[in-house]
Amino acid sequence: QTMGKGGPKKAKQKTAAPVAAASSSAAGGAFRSRAVGAVLLAAFAIGLQALLSSNAPSAEVPPHAPRGPPPACPADWPACPRTAGVDWAAADAAEAESDLSPAALSEGLRGCNATALLSPQRVPGMHAICILPPPAGEERAAATLVVYDSMRRAEGGREGGRVVSLLLPARLSDASHVAAAVLRRLGVRPRPRTPSGQYQPAALFTDRGVRVVSVEGLLSLASGSGAGTGHYGGGAARALLLEGGQWLWPPVEVGHAHELTDLVAPGVVTRVVTLSLKPLVVEVENFLDGGENGHIIERAKPHMAKSGVALKDADKGKAAKEFRTSSQYFLPTTRDPTLEKIDRRVSWLTRIPISHAEYIQVLKYNHLEHYSAHHDYFDPAAYASNQQMLRSVEHGAKNRLATVFFYLNSLVGEGEAPESGGGQTNFPRAATAAYPDGGPPVHDYFDCSRGLSVYPQEGKIIIFYSMLPNGEMDDYSLHGGCDVLFSNATKWSANFWLWNKPYHFVDPARRRATKELTEEWI
Repeated sequence: QTMGKGGPKKAKQKTAAPVAAASSSAAGGAFRSRAVGAVLLAAFAIGLQALLSSNAPSAEVPPHAPRGPPPACPADWPACPRTAGVDWAAADAAEAESDLSPAALSEGLRGCNATALLSPQRVPGMHAICILPPPAGEERAAATLVVYDSMRRAEGGREGGRVVSLLLPARLSDASHVAAAVLRRLGVRPRPRTPSGQYQPAALFTDRGVRVVSVEGLLSLASGSGAGTGHYGGGAARALLLEGGQWLWPPVEVGHAHELTDLVAPGVVTRVVTLSLKPLVVEVENFLDGGENGHIIERAKPHMAKSGVALKDADKGKAAKEFRTSSQYFLPTTRDPTLEKIDRRVSWLTRIPISHAEYIQVLKYNHLEHYSAHHDYFDPAAYASNQQMLRSVEHGAKNRLATVFFYLNSLVGEGEAPESGGGQTNFPRAATAAYPDGGPPVHDYFDCSRGLSVYPQEGKIIIFYSMLPNGEMDDYSLHGGCDVLFSNATKWSANFWLWNKPYHFVDPARRRATKELTEEWI
């Protein structure tokens, strides 16, 4: 990866024009008189300022800061977020005095219905939350939170995940402090800094991926006035906490569909369908129309060149064609209304700002061309000798989070078996009936017969996640591009790589799209 060049330039220092020297003693006396007057005027101004500021709020405590007692932390949480007026110890005491069991909160939990988002398998770093009113008459708390640890439901003899409850202190304003309180209850500690970066902090979202940045926004879900569809009546709502700080669609189960309106066109319902839980892969049909598919192909055609790879330490000296025989071109989306529209649509589908995306990589596979199984993330351990790579991924704190993969054409006609044309995207370690917890390690990286295969279909996209919701790399996201089997066929595809932190391909249109997305945050 190449980093942006240049940096802030120093501004030229401006110097005042020289003042002509006095040429006589009279001029010097006049100068001294003016200086004395200036000193008296300055003294008067300072006194007036002191008088006026005596009634102004202290600079250390801005007018909008919460008033009340100093922050208090529980004895077992000395590093609690310290905000004036917020008493964490009092909230803990209120919890101890209250019945927060699922049985006591059953009516609110039914209204919240967070269990509808749970999965048969653990989803590391993703937690469903029910937002309920505080206990009756309890002034020390603003809300009751019920947390479903790692989204796991009880099924097939397997126990479900833990369910923990806590009270949200009154006067809290920052949603990141809510996240810290939930992680404390779950026993999750913040990840330390790397040599060149900080891991993303945990973040709260509505169940449609709208980021929650304030406690007011979180509580607005329960009142029915917040964004998304987290409100279910009776003062109950649901939200999600993602430890890695970026949105991933809750998998629920294979075949589950999240429905989004007006994404592709006004009045059109887009279905985000889960294909795999491990790794997390979802599918969206008819995301692109025929004109958009053709536009991407025509823009890229004149520039296609043989694909390269970023060689790991263990593969240095090998040719790219040993892994990859396709052709590619990175297509900028700048100053192209069609591509800028796709930029925006990708961002609103993934709920990840487009400022986090690389340019579109357009791919062309001819007969028997392929890309062996690989990961899209960069494992710092595999690039230990590449200091530029380590800096670009902040030694693991920054990485590719999601791949949005476009199928720009189909290889088979209507009624033909898709496997007859090949060209599938294969996930050899995906969970199957034979391997419900994920497939075994791979030894043949060109074998497309295992795991999950997704075949080309014009206009369809898949999203697969290279990182888990907790911000760790997902080894099960291993995938490859399989051989095109028809001798006269060409597979055209493209992908966006979205990072968990801002990337450096940002232009005015992407800034506008990012601003539009972030303005929806609550």
